[in-house]
Amino acid sequence: MGQQDRTMLYHALKAHGWEPENRFSSYSEDALRTLAQERGLIPDAVIEESRSVHEEYQAQQQPSPVASSAPRSNVPDPNELPGQRLNAPVEVIRVDDQGLEWYQEEVRKPAYPKPRGRRVLTYLDPGVKTETIQSGEYVETFEVSGNRLGRSAEVKVTLPSYQVGIYKDPRFPFKIHIYNDRTGFNLHEVEDYFGGADMVPRSCKRIYIENDMCYDIRTVIQTIDAMYRELILRGKA
Repeated sequence: MGQQDRTMLYHALKAHGWEPENRFSSYSEDALRTLAQERGLIPDAVIEESRSVHEEYQAQQQPSPVASSAPRSNVPDPNELPGQRLNAPVEVIRVDDQGLEWYQEEVRKPAYPKPRGRRVLTYLDPGVKTETIQSGEYVETFEVSGNRLGRSAEVKVTLPSYQVGIYKDPRFPFKIHIYNDRTGFNLHEVEDYFGGADMVPRSCKRIYIENDMCYDIRTVIQTIDAMYRELILRGKA
């Protein structure tokens, strides 16, 4: 069994409810086959099932209408501020005419200096109190959070001048980051697909899309296709 088959078997076992106790690299090919047999599964059949899932992925290479409850806006929101979606995007904000589901709009750097937005965070400041601890000949003094009723305080954060766009193309299984016509696959989704950052084949190259670390789309697709072809050839051997 090669590295690709081992990865397929690992993902297939997880799909059947197996919860790994260790990292992927801790499991040898024999150990994975034994785990499959203990669960009443035939290793080669499990790999074949994983192969059929990949075939379904291949069938999704052609664009298809996307069913979504997101607003059917065809154009980006002109009022989108860079950095206003501070946390990782989880909701579709619009679907364009090509069926692309947008999670974050691309906002390019302005051609001229302009004021940036500011994020204002309000919190209750309880103040501080001083605690003194004597240890032998030394006396240490610490400032710790107070216990009185807090007063309202603010933290102001200046937002960036640009923003990388994030969307999902129905032809691919990973979100795509885009800025200034450069695109890349979402880093964490690609690593999850292969079973962890250490298990991503070296043929999958990393790139920066502005300030976002991503995986090069071309090399990731070529790697997955090569893994699939190898499985097919082995199955016919």
